Amino acid sequence: MRRWLALFALLVIGAVIGAIGIIASTFVNRYTSTEAFCTSCHSMANVAADPHYQQSAHRNNAAGVLANCADCHVPSGNWFVETYSHVVDGIRDGIAEYTTNAGDPAAWVARLPALAQRVREDMQRENGATCRKCHDPAQIHPASSAGQAAHAMLAKGNVSCIACHAGIAHAPPPAAPRP
Repeated sequence: MRRWLALFALLVIGAVIGAIGIIASTFVNRYTSTEAFCTSCHSMANVAADPHYQQSAHRNNAAGVLANCADCHVPSGNWFVETYSHVVDGIRDGIAEYTTNAGDPAAWVARLPALAQRVREDMQRENGATCRKCHDPAQIHPASSAGQAAHAMLAKGNVSCIACHAGIAHAPPPAAPRP
């Protein structure tokens, strides 16, 4: 009987510790998803101040909706995926911030093509999941025939949002230098 009681107590303690961990990580995810947190790094402060970004539909629109960094760059809706993304991307970005010359505008511009490519690949792999948090493709009715064809391909899963809408929030990066 004592063994069962000890096992039960161990399970309860494990459940409480797990619940506390999930709740704490949810608060950390929310905090690290704020624009204030994201732009606290030198390189991201430059990105947020970019006129193209400030005038983009995600920052300046008739509805008054302001998408923050995490809305587009952090998958959400799944606690594990969101937490994993925050941890992995946060560690990688933190290391890059301190081991590269990210605060130097010229160094930042030189890294932009590779960074933009990585973001595009991530968004493509996630099939526009971050876009679909706010945009319902079935409710978008492009006026042009090219837009209609692209959205028909999107509905079939043959293309992702970023394939056509790269540069919608940030200025296209300069072309990568050729070796």
